[in-house]
Amino acid sequence: MTEFTLMMGAAVLVLLLLPLALAEEDFYGSEGGPRIFVTSVNSTLETGKTGSIFVKIENQGEVTGLVEKKAPQTEDDKMLALLEGEMEMEGSEAIGIRGRLSSRDDRVEVLSRPQLAGSLAGGEVLDRPMEFSVRADSTASAGVYPMVLEISYERLEDVLVRGNPLYPEIHFQRSNTTETISIEVPVMAGPILELEVVKGSISPGRSTALELVVANRGDLPARDLRARLLVHPPFNSTGEEIELGDVEPGKRSGAEYPLEVDRLADPGERALVWQVRYRAGEGEERSEELAALVDVKAPTGLRALLVVPIVAILITLIYLGGVRRGLRLPRLRRKKRW
Repeated sequence: MTEFTLMMGAAVLVLLLLPLALAEEDFYGSEGGPRIFVTSVNSTLETGKTGSIFVKIENQGEVTGLVEKKAPQTEDDKMLALLEGEMEMEGSEAIGIRGRLSSRDDRVEVLSRPQLAGSLAGGEVLDRPMEFSVRADSTASAGVYPMVLEISYERLEDVLVRGNPLYPEIHFQRSNTTETISIEVPVMAGPILELEVVKGSISPGRSTALELVVANRGDLPARDLRARLLVHPPFNSTGEEIELGDVEPGKRSGAEYPLEVDRLADPGERALVWQVRYRAGEGEERSEELAALVDVKAPTGLRALLVVPIVAILITLIYLGGVRRGLRLPRLRRKKRW
């Protein structure tokens, strides 16, 4: 037991003294290193919904120079020092990058775990942005929200080259580094569709082309907007879906929808519903129902006579039926002629 303890103690002592021994043979140290910058922040985040935040980063770091620690004495030392200096100049690489996003506002919650982004040499830009899943509370109004991106990685701290220049021993000393970057993330209201105009004269017993105009009051485009008319008695329609195209924020789009009204429909205001489908920006497909009140007007003139005559026809049929059954009709007295 005592021999084992002595051996372990000796091993620990060697490990502690090894960096000191290597440091005595270290020729150079480097100045500078990795520096991570955010180059773009894109968001599909909408109020009351879960969306994505895309963050692209770049390593703008560089090694600006070398600091001499020990002057080489022999020709072998000069060759080792030259190799060490070349490797020290490669110390701008950020290795094993991890990005962690956090919010400074309780109304915005980050759902994703830290994202891995690989390694970036000095001057390199991340090929694919880091994507974070984030939810904006329904109480969060549209606007810009502060967030914090914490970037952690390994960097080359020092290089030591020793031994035979033809078969050198190379030792790398690395250290963990963390950079904290403040970013601003936009939260959008999303597409907000409204029925702006419904045109068309609707009367019983008449077919009409009802014109619908949809406006986007939001701050994101409604892509591939399509709408169809949902009807119930006394209305009748083909129910075909009509394409309205892309509707940008502040813009509108319209189309005509064929509609028939039953000839016995009572005049007054009736509700009509349009089902609209679209993609929110570049996101998922959504479906909404937009309602509007339309006025069914009472028929006038000749058309009014054509809508009501069924009552008169029924009375006439009853009257004629009574004659055939032998009902007595009032006699008409004729005046005598003198």
